[in-house]
Amino acid sequence: MRIGLSTSGFYGRFETEEAAEYIAALPVDCAEAFLQTPSEYTREFAAKTRRRFGPVACASVHPMGIQFENSMMSRSRRQRQDAFDLFCRVLDAGKTLGAKTYVYHGRSTSQLSPLPWDLQKNLDVLGPMCELAAQRGMVIGWENVFWCQLTTPGRVREAAAALEAVRFTLDIKQAMRAGCDPIDFVAAMGGRLVNVHICDWREDGGLCLPGEGRFDFGAFFAALAQTGYDGPVIIEPYLRLIHSEEALLESIHLMRALLEKGEKREGGKRA
Repeated sequence: MRIGLSTSGFYGRFETEEAAEYIAALPVDCAEAFLQTPSEYTREFAAKTRRRFGPVACASVHPMGIQFENSMMSRSRRQRQDAFDLFCRVLDAGKTLGAKTYVYHGRSTSQLSPLPWDLQKNLDVLGPMCELAAQRGMVIGWENVFWCQLTTPGRVREAAAALEAVRFTLDIKQAMRAGCDPIDFVAAMGGRLVNVHICDWREDGGLCLPGEGRFDFGAFFAALAQTGYDGPVIIEPYLRLIHSEEALLESIHLMRALLEKGEKREGGKRA
């Protein structure tokens, strides 16, 4: 497994390419590029950002999906086409960045409104999305997000059974907010898991940098290792959680140590 950091952690402080340059100087193995707006959905912008990442590999690309992902399911043919055009632009940018995963939120609603599960409606969009991604050497990493469609391990299993091409991104804070154990998502996603987002939270549910809260990362990393997962583990904090560079560095080093411990623990069991 590889420890990484998302440019989204600097949203509002740095522009995306500036965040990439900042990450290039940190002790991480990989990164996720959070593309903020359509002017960033270009090969040219992606090439500039790729250069700013320097030696750090870009593992995944994550657009601000609320800008167009809902419209991919619109009743309007023209609206659907425009949304897919934006999606393909993000894929092209992702390929230029070297990313292998497109992080997908999908159909969403406000955080206080329930959204009925409609597997077929999701599949009608995800099928073509997976094909378009595959043409560029990428996969769709459908992310569990409590205010979108993929909210429970049960829904993950249904989606995985219905569409072989779909892959998954696991966000542990989103699992917590949905009232689910993140390790249950690890089991449900299994070999389809391609990307992991980590944050942390305190007893009152308030978010913090990984290692500053109550989540048991040791057990979580051991569970990932047990499934054979060897992909990126992306620290994805909100800007307000990074109260100093020293705190961020401490979090990165702690996560790396716990990850390596979890891998050794499971490797010893298998031996």
